[in-house]
Amino acid sequence: MFSKKAKGKVPVLCVSDDGHGMTYEEMMRMVSFGHDKPNEYCQDQIGRFGIGFKSGAMKLGKDALVLTQTSTSRSVSFLSQSFNDKKDNIEIPVVTYCKEGQYMEVDLDVHSKAAAEHNLDAIKEFSRFNEYFIGEKVGLFGEDGTGTQVYIWNLDRWGEDYALEWNPERTDENPAGHGNGDILIRSKRVRSRPRQTSKDVCNLSSTLFL
Repeated sequence: MFSKKAKGKVPVLCVSDDGHGMTYEEMMRMVSFGHDKPNEYCQDQIGRFGIGFKSGAMKLGKDALVLTQTSTSRSVSFLSQSFNDKKDNIEIPVVTYCKEGQYMEVDLDVHSKAAAEHNLDAIKEFSRFNEYFIGEKVGLFGEDGTGTQVYIWNLDRWGEDYALEWNPERTDENPAGHGNGDILIRSKRVRSRPRQTSKDVCNLSSTLFL
């Protein structure tokens, strides 16, 4: 993705789905730092108390943007170390819209118009996204117009010596029947002999979205 600060393209990790999307409350539960209502499907995982996404995303990169849309709402949240650098309290800019007729309007039940504009300005200044680019990405949700997209950049371990790799192997079973894979960070510097695989640098163990 092109970066004005870098004056060129920078690597951005994107994970997306075409599910039902998240409501404002569900999205805030995902990006907020911990909660006291454990997820019954994550008994043995750190995502049980709402720290999985934050620890997983921030282990990959310094900045993450979540774009999610349901049939009646759209929310954009920005979890950023760059934005919060040298701040005493962590801020997570969030902009939420609700469907009014055929259009999405700022949800005044969630925040004021001024607060929404302030948060959108922060997202535009410290991320790769503006309202037009967000609108373009919303189009990727398809005909039903619902789903979630997560973008992570300023990747700490990305470079010529490292590569991200998705391992789709089922690592856990839950009552809903969903399996979880792993995002692996592999070192390119390790030269493999015949029939020998390179050693994993890091295994996030499905923490990114739990």
